[in-house]
Amino acid sequence: MKYQDSLQQASDKAAQVKLFLQRTNLAAHPVNYAVSYEYISGYNSELCHIIEHKLLAKAPLDDFVMAELYIRFLAAANPQQEQLLQEASSMVSRMAAYSDVAAEQLDSYIQQLDSSMLQIKNLGTDTPLLNIVNQLQHSTTEFRLSQQQMQQQLLLANQQSHQLRHELEQLKQQRLLDPLTGLYNRLAMQNQLDIWFSEQPGRRIAAIAVDLDHFSRFNLEYGNTIGDVILSKVARKVSSYVQNSGLPVRSGGEEFLILLPDVDLRSASEIAEQVRRGVEKLRFVSSRTKKTLPKVTISLGVSLYQQTENWYQFLGRTAEVLLLAKQRGRNQVANETMLAI
Repeated sequence: MKYQDSLQQASDKAAQVKLFLQRTNLAAHPVNYAVSYEYISGYNSELCHIIEHKLLAKAPLDDFVMAELYIRFLAAANPQQEQLLQEASSMVSRMAAYSDVAAEQLDSYIQQLDSSMLQIKNLGTDTPLLNIVNQLQHSTTEFRLSQQQMQQQLLLANQQSHQLRHELEQLKQQRLLDPLTGLYNRLAMQNQLDIWFSEQPGRRIAAIAVDLDHFSRFNLEYGNTIGDVILSKVARKVSSYVQNSGLPVRSGGEEFLILLPDVDLRSASEIAEQVRRGVEKLRFVSSRTKKTLPKVTISLGVSLYQQTENWYQFLGRTAEVLLLAKQRGRNQVANETMLAI
């Protein structure tokens, strides 16, 4: 976003940004500052809408969320990259189709030509006709050699275009994945939600919020490198309990979110308990010191989406259920019915 603020306007906004960062307990580093300045300026209605809903629903607004908002709304190359990616994928698909058709047509033509020449030879022994046929056959042989070389080039081009299309699809997929854990990111989550609700507007969706217990303490004691390894392995374990119809998402630094369509609260709670037990059984050993690391546990909160609330309110309520699981002693599952107790 290009700003045309005067010195006084920029100074006033900077003061508001400072207050906003303090109120949301966010560090004043460049990414958080840029997103906050954009929000205070009010130029980007979608970004403002997302932040307002999160604040209203008391949903977490941390560095992880702010970084995703920065990538989505403030990284200038992002829309152009998306359009270029779509156009390149479409072009490569057309090239692959054209080369496939060209190779098939060329092979069919050569086979038909050979068959016709054989039929002409079998019609009679007239010398002038045979001479014409022989000349035609000689020319056809040369043509075949030339076209075989072209066919090899087409085949190579076809293979390259298929490979390029595969790489483009991988690149598109990578934009939807968290690089550390391999789980889906918030962009992928929003895309999948749009698909689910377009298929069935009143669809029942369960959410399981997952948080690693005392993970910040673990990072302080053993370092972020080991912490990232632990986080990645726990993410894989969490993901292993999600069927193909569900969606495992990295929603925060050490927080995950499992979305399950067409699942009731009881079933979702049972799945959450299976995830909890699976993570609790994991054992970790330091590759450097060969010492066994402390056991890692998780707390989980389960809730169902209600049609009367927006998505950010739902995520905020799910976060409250997760907080309840922590307050009750961690390493356990809480569901939304416990909030009323």
